[in-house]
Amino acid sequence: MKSTSEIHVLLDDEISPRRISRRELAQALLAGAAAGLISPLSSAIHPIRKHLLNAALLDSADARLSAKNGDLLFLSAQQFAALDVLSEAIVPGSRNAQSAAFIDLLLSADTHEAQQMFINSLSAFESASQNNLHSAIISLSTSQLHDLLTSLYASDSTGLEHFSHLKDWIAGAYYSSEVGMRELGWTPDRVFATFPSCSHPDGHA
Repeated sequence: MKSTSEIHVLLDDEISPRRISRRELAQALLAGAAAGLISPLSSAIHPIRKHLLNAALLDSADARLSAKNGDLLFLSAQQFAALDVLSEAIVPGSRNAQSAAFIDLLLSADTHEAQQMFINSLSAFESASQNNLHSAIISLSTSQLHDLLTSLYASDSTGLEHFSHLKDWIAGAYYSSEVGMRELGWTPDRVFATFPSCSHPDGHA
């Protein structure tokens, strides 16, 4: 006969869903992409792809994001705040998935070239915000932020390349999280033959 404490442990296990590791989620995401079921990233050579194959880095991300200590590894506080706002605007739910913190971790382990590309894209957003709306990204209203993203995403915009680059970082971070994968129809106990279409990366500009 089980003790009371053992029964409580069993009940807790049944009530609390198993925490899915970022490594497992990334594997499922990349498998779906390889099978042509989903393509959250527009570029096949985007820097985030190699990070989603790095098991050790993904395992360290689980520990760091769970700790929520708030310390940044690469981005400045101002850059992080802007990225957090942009992430939530481009892919709603990104804040809940800690996308900005995950990207900060990945950038800290990336090459100087990849880091500079990211900073250039983020700076292009900030410059456009200052030049067109005379305000920092973190101070924009919802409608102003929408206008900024729409202008940068326009096919004739000089900021389109920067938009696409930043969007892939954000989409990769979000859809390799549990909340992002579940949005796509994935569950840990069932494999879907197809995924529903993903509209966030382009649909919320």
